[in-house]
Amino acid sequence: MIKTLLLIPLLALQFQSVDKAFQRGNDYPACEQTLLEMLPKAENAQEKASVLWRLARVSYMIGDAQTDKMARRERFTKGIEYAEQGCRANPRDALCLMWHCANVGRECQTHPMMEQAAAVPKMTEDLTRILNQLDPHMSEAWQALSEIYYYHPLKSKESGINYARAAALNAPKDEPRLITYIYLASRLYERNMSASKRASLAAEHSAKLAKLSGASNIDRYAYTDAMKQALPWTEKSIGELSDREEARLILDYAERRYKSFSEPAKAERDEYKNLLKLKQQWK
Repeated sequence: MIKTLLLIPLLALQFQSVDKAFQRGNDYPACEQTLLEMLPKAENAQEKASVLWRLARVSYMIGDAQTDKMARRERFTKGIEYAEQGCRANPRDALCLMWHCANVGRECQTHPMMEQAAAVPKMTEDLTRILNQLDPHMSEAWQALSEIYYYHPLKSKESGINYARAAALNAPKDEPRLITYIYLASRLYERNMSASKRASLAAEHSAKLAKLSGASNIDRYAYTDAMKQALPWTEKSIGELSDREEARLILDYAERRYKSFSEPAKAERDEYKNLLKLKQQWK
């Protein structure tokens, strides 16, 4: 037992305090300073990467709050640098890749539209590595992939909605993750497809899915609507509901989830206001 205990690093970094400070959302610069002080104390590549993806995350949040374009660009560029350092330290840390992708996506938005397309391959490369090789259950990665597909003029909106569905089905159980449910519900409400059309589309996708034996996760989950998965927000099947009927059920489910948490983070409280606004609009 003594020998076993000696193998455990006594000075291993603890992230609970800084993570709670991040969730409060009232002082991201202080979180960054704490993480920068922790970085030299990292004893191995895994710890170093864990500090660096958190630095990339907090840099993203600081940048997102900026109103000046150049200040935003500077912050997101810093976030990219933190994430790249983390990837070099531990190439298998999916969160380093995820926050690299997020910062690349925001940084590209500070450039003219014609230049933004250059960021798409970088982002999809990160997401492909995460979802096909490292963590197929990472909800944030499915949502990011959904946004690329849904809004890119040359990609499939149907795949975008199915990736959004994958994000919701993989939402972590230990947080409300309202932003993910609201995103899926909003895309469905916008599409506004009838139940009969959804049933036909799911049948078409089922035939395509059957031919994808051995395909990647990303290729298969482009047809999430054809997968035989129980939907936590309804007992009905895809083809028994219209888009807007399902969108309302998703918001009801998200609200129930939110109310089951005694201390939701600031970001979740803000998203809850958005949820209530949408429920009022969609009556």
